[in-house]
Amino acid sequence: MDLFLSDEEYAKLDAAVVSAGARAGIAERVALAWHLRERDSGRARRLAEQALAELSESNDQRSARLRLRLQLLLAECHWLFAELDLAEAQARTIIPAARTLSDVLILADAHLLLAHIAGDRGDLPGRCAELDATAAMAVGSGDDFRMEFAQLCIAHAALRQNIASASAQWGAHVRDLLAKPVHPALHVMCNEFLTFEALQTSDFATVFRVCSHTVSALKRAGMVRQIALSMTMLGVAFANLNDDTQALEWMQRSLELARPTGWPLVLGNALLQVSSVQRSLGQFEAAQAALDEALPLLAPLQSSRTYALGLVYLAELQRDLKQPAAALEAARQFDAPAAAPRPLDLRLHMMAVEALSLSELGRPQEALAAAHAALQLVREADLPLHLSDALQTLATLYSQHDLPAPPDMQAASPSLHYLLLSLAAFSPEQQSSVPPSVFDAIAAEYAKLGDHAQAYAYAQKARAASEAVHKQDVSKRLILLETKFHTERGELLSQTSATLERLSQIGQEITGHLQEQAVYDTLDHNVHGLLRANHFSVYLLDAAGENLLLAYGAEDGRRLASFSAPMSHPTANIVRCAAQRREVFIEVDPSSGKNNPIPGTLQTLSAMFMPLISGEQLLGVMSIQSTQAHAYADRERLIFRSLAAYGAIAIDNAQNYRRLEATLVSLHQAQAEVLDKNQELERAYQSLKDISLTDPLTGLRNRRFLEQNLAGEISQCLRHYEDWRRHPEQPAPQDADLIFLLVDIDHFKRVNDDWGHPAGDAVLVQMRARLQQACRDSDYLVRWGGEEFLVVARATNASAAPDFAERIRAAVAQQPFDIEAAARLALTCSVGFATLPFVPSQPERLDWQQVVGLADQALYMAKRSGRNTWVGLSATAQTPTLGDISELLLSPQASANAGWLRIESMRPMA
Repeated sequence: MDLFLSDEEYAKLDAAVVSAGARAGIAERVALAWHLRERDSGRARRLAEQALAELSESNDQRSARLRLRLQLLLAECHWLFAELDLAEAQARTIIPAARTLSDVLILADAHLLLAHIAGDRGDLPGRCAELDATAAMAVGSGDDFRMEFAQLCIAHAALRQNIASASAQWGAHVRDLLAKPVHPALHVMCNEFLTFEALQTSDFATVFRVCSHTVSALKRAGMVRQIALSMTMLGVAFANLNDDTQALEWMQRSLELARPTGWPLVLGNALLQVSSVQRSLGQFEAAQAALDEALPLLAPLQSSRTYALGLVYLAELQRDLKQPAAALEAARQFDAPAAAPRPLDLRLHMMAVEALSLSELGRPQEALAAAHAALQLVREADLPLHLSDALQTLATLYSQHDLPAPPDMQAASPSLHYLLLSLAAFSPEQQSSVPPSVFDAIAAEYAKLGDHAQAYAYAQKARAASEAVHKQDVSKRLILLETKFHTERGELLSQTSATLERLSQIGQEITGHLQEQAVYDTLDHNVHGLLRANHFSVYLLDAAGENLLLAYGAEDGRRLASFSAPMSHPTANIVRCAAQRREVFIEVDPSSGKNNPIPGTLQTLSAMFMPLISGEQLLGVMSIQSTQAHAYADRERLIFRSLAAYGAIAIDNAQNYRRLEATLVSLHQAQAEVLDKNQELERAYQSLKDISLTDPLTGLRNRRFLEQNLAGEISQCLRHYEDWRRHPEQPAPQDADLIFLLVDIDHFKRVNDDWGHPAGDAVLVQMRARLQQACRDSDYLVRWGGEEFLVVARATNASAAPDFAERIRAAVAQQPFDIEAAARLALTCSVGFATLPFVPSQPERLDWQQVVGLADQALYMAKRSGRNTWVGLSATAQTPTLGDISELLLSPQASANAGWLRIESMRPMA
């Protein structure tokens, strides 16, 4: 029986069995079930169980062989659903029975299944042993297809152990085989060999070209599992080229294919890669959801690299979410005593996560021990590519903590010592691939030490490395540009080859310009040549990221006057397109009267808005409009998407070229300006100190941190309420509020007067632990000034404010403060709070500074009512009707008496 059938052969077999109905022979039905194992696992199982029931009473050799084939089919289904122990047990039962029957094909297929199972478990020696057995059986069977398939499986295994050796041994054979008209499944194996080989050497053009052929061949061979894995691999390749949008799209395709099958490894792998890209895009909530779904699916495969990679992604996400305790737990779970042996590269990555998480948790000695353990492991394993990373981790720890200097230190500081060792870890051949961040870190450390000449020299090296990276990015963009026509647009462009050729020529023309105006003129000319457009415009984001400026606009042959749209604009389509970084398509009903997407332009019935994105950077928006209804179908949208991709690359190149020209001028003047540069470095160093985001005494955040980070929280909060206001029939937002709580230590002056300022400082430092005990990890804890602290409870419900305030009050009152070696002092605190939005039905009425002002008034009331208590101010049903809501800040007690304000307190107000 064949191992795989092409789609054409399978279709004939299926049609024959279906048309024969009850008269279909048992051998044909067994064959159909076998070739359905990946095309439709559920149907394959049902057919197999029916056929096994029919064959149970037959004892002839033919029936016995058919039973073994069906049992092997069921074992494969167990493997696909990650029931590895059951699949292995059944396969090992089949092998002696097949030997008894001298059925070499079943023996070969059973050993191949055992190889797949070993591979999923991460057992590479076991996988190779089973593949050797598969090849031996295939040779003995005289089945040329199975023999070649087994050899290619061995080539794949070799490639994952030693790329150079496997390429030398198998590369020529694989390419020769591809040149022949062989079975689609063999083409798949050859393509996957070349894809993996190219991916390891960053030959992305080959990856995309070969992978696209692989997907089509996989479909023809019915290899659904491999289709999904190849689509995920395409997504990984796009991610490596920094095109997260395309990466996510291919991974979503893989998910769509994998979900109906329910196969844990395929689905879990796709979810992991989706999570990785979502994390790269800053979509942390979506990334967490994908991981939460993937890891339980992969639990039966805990010894696999895929599961280990999932734990790595989980730890990285928790670090992104500023949850070092959770990241540390994931890192230690990764290498727990009962855990399966992990791949060394992932283990080293998690050891770095452990060290950095311990550092963030204020446990520097443990962090240092973990980092040294990673360094020792790298040196023992002789892994030069990982040595630089391990040394940089140590440099980071020394830059953040006062730690004992290393005994072999040969530089002016421990951090510089490890940074220089990290740089030296790159061989002379690898110096061109040193990341700019390494040179930047060394330059900053020299500047910190006052050695400005060395700081400037390394800053120059960082600039040169950045230029090299930019050149690589340009190459990557060009590869992406070429491959998009072979991936997402394959079907469309195969039907419109003339358009493809023209777009390719246009792309070369657009990206060949290094002046922005020439780019705009070329885009305008070609937009009108390919699409129906009365209007064409390009908007660029300003340096502050606050406004979209019309860089070029033309309508019916006349240029449009320059204007700008703030990113806060509530309805502008260009703003929506930029803010959401996604395409916007507008189709307007002529009878609606709403046919003017951009004010001041012609009456519009169709419009397209496309974000201009280069790498991960949003440059702006490109738009076209038409006075015709339904002017832009799928073909037009894909063409415009292509033009936008070309435009983004060309605009980015032009802007970079302009910056490069300025840099070159600056470099020519560098020798005469060394002294000025040194002074600039000193000023930059002083500036870095000035903008520190942490209060030096308590270790809590300071006001600058709050000002830099609160805007996003407030925007998210107000969006929830804005959506609710537009759709009042929906439930009010839950867990979307921000609670501002001002905390003041009662009678703090007495502490300084009676015990001295060192005792006062000790109390302030210990307040951090009290606040952390009462608050959540996600809340902002800020030293507001003096003995005042501000707590911002994020993503919560306003009704929880009294509970927050009481927990803070109790945490301070219930535990005395250690002020001297043998002295403890009982203190209390007062708390005032208010929430944002203050008026839920009018969320924009008070900004966060005004809400803090109300919390301050509430704190004053708490002080007046006897201290060791809390008071909160909130809106009433009458508040929305108040004309000047700032009156609440001037006289909260009078406002409460007038019914404009509600006072909530721990005990009745005096």
